[in-house]
Amino acid sequence: MEFLDVPTVLKVSALFNLMAALAWLTLAQTFRIAPRAGRLMAAAHLVRIASQGCGDCMAGWPGLLRQAIPEFGLLACAVLLLMALRRMLRSRQRPRDISWIGGLGAMGIALGLASGSGLAPQVASTFSVALLALMSMREVVRGIGGQLSRVVTACTTLPFAAMAAVTLTHAAELLLVPGWDDHILNGELPSPARAALWFVVTAAITISLIALMIWRLIRRIQHLTYRDPLTGALNRRAFEQALGEAQAQLQRGRGFALAMIDIDHFKRVNDQHGHQAGDAALQHCVRVWQSCLREVDCLGRLGGEEFCALLPLTGPADLATAASVAERLRHSLAAQPLRWKDVELPLSASFGVALPVADDPRGEVGMARADGELYRAKAEGRNRVCVATHLGGIATA
Repeated sequence: MEFLDVPTVLKVSALFNLMAALAWLTLAQTFRIAPRAGRLMAAAHLVRIASQGCGDCMAGWPGLLRQAIPEFGLLACAVLLLMALRRMLRSRQRPRDISWIGGLGAMGIALGLASGSGLAPQVASTFSVALLALMSMREVVRGIGGQLSRVVTACTTLPFAAMAAVTLTHAAELLLVPGWDDHILNGELPSPARAALWFVVTAAITISLIALMIWRLIRRIQHLTYRDPLTGALNRRAFEQALGEAQAQLQRGRGFALAMIDIDHFKRVNDQHGHQAGDAALQHCVRVWQSCLREVDCLGRLGGEEFCALLPLTGPADLATAASVAERLRHSLAAQPLRWKDVELPLSASFGVALPVADDPRGEVGMARADGELYRAKAEGRNRVCVATHLGGIATA
């Protein structure tokens, strides 16, 4: 087919990669959207332009150089792609595995070129790229698998799966189909179908990463909307929304408890060490509490040094579980002082725990009962948990 001649496909691919590189650089440098990932993606697209060749433009170049550029370029492109993906998903995994795979792949390419083989460099690069593509799939599943639907996760990983499949298929061809060595050493271009397939895979991966970036922006906006900017706990509005939803579930037998929390002598920390120390104390408390809370629990900052935890229960009246969670929070904070400018600042908090009541859509009665227990905990000496056993009685845990 005339419109699928290889030079035309390569030129269209080069133009697409150039535009994609400029777009990623604009997002990274001008709008400061995922800047590190954007710069890595721009570099990957530029390397892809250099590595895929352009038909007759490499004619007359030394054969070794014509063979080395595509293989090293394809490997570098896959390495940059995986690094950008980890940045975009904020993976905490260190890049040692990428370094090992990239380094071994580059060594294999170099040894193959030194031996004069046309086959060995491509085998080394294709197997390395396939492995990097499979690692990219794993990163996507780890990064969004538990937060987006299976269909969305599958669609996002599909381009990386296609990249792995294409490279593994090509590696099998290199090893099983005779004659590839001569084609490579003669500098022959790929078939039109293969060149078009690589272009489609490249475009699909770019679209997939753009979708991931949009998802990250949405998550960031949601975080700013629902989270306290200093501590990362839910802000008051978001906590009240969660409380309203929990009250609705209460009618279906899904109970919960409320634990009002107030940091003891917080004003003293501000007065003696400054407001920066106070901010650090708030952040420290939330870090400690979040590490102790269960995945189903919610922690919100209501204002100043006052917080509230929403604790789902296995039974509507399972107050003992709520009391034990609050006690764990209290004990963990008391056991972990804040280190501030080479000074250890001991911190503690008082807790008031109460069950909600039905027919209270906004949870105001439950909040008031927990707040009453909090005041009792402070009056009895602070650094303790007080629990309301029922509407008319109270007990200390």
